[in-house]
Amino acid sequence: MYFFKKNEEAPRKNVAGFIVLLIVSFLLMGCSTGDTEESNGAEAKEAADKNEQAIRSVIEEEFNGPDEEYKELLNAAMEAQVSEEYMDDYEAYLESPEYQALMSYMEETYASYFTENGYDHFINSTPAFMYSGFEQEYELIPAAIEITQNEAEETLYDISFQVAYTDGNGESSDYNFEGSATVPEEGKIGKIEYLDGYEDGLHQALTNNE
Repeated sequence: MYFFKKNEEAPRKNVAGFIVLLIVSFLLMGCSTGDTEESNGAEAKEAADKNEQAIRSVIEEEFNGPDEEYKELLNAAMEAQVSEEYMDDYEAYLESPEYQALMSYMEETYASYFTENGYDHFINSTPAFMYSGFEQEYELIPAAIEITQNEAEETLYDISFQVAYTDGNGESSDYNFEGSATVPEEGKIGKIEYLDGYEDGLHQALTNNE
């Protein structure tokens, strides 16, 4: 009698042990999944922060102005281009110290925030330093910069900001900009665009006051 009872209890103990192991395994898997999700979330947040900082840095570089060093280098390059030495030899002009100094300064200022193609697009199509190429006395200060990651596309960011323009007479006006930026690599912008209107925008105001 005792013999049969003992054999009946053994399978029960094995089943109970298996159930305990199964429960522990599920708990461990749950913890592992939770840790992975938390780690992925932290990495995504860190990447988004780097992307937003790159966008913010470009806006601040472009609109804290005018950039006097850029203006000096630009004027020197323009004077060299129409000089007797380079007027009839554009290829030689592209290798001139004046032109190379301008290109180097632009690269030092912006290239680290962009992909290679993104930087080329920014300096040629946007273009960079567009609000620093005026000879009048003025000051630009960016403010209220808002950068929001698009919910549907994680590489796309919606941007808005304000620029305070003070002219040579001390009169100030605020201009609101809106645009977007794509950031295909962590901390590297592929494309950035922003507008504040044409006829009544900041660029037109600067042009009118030349």
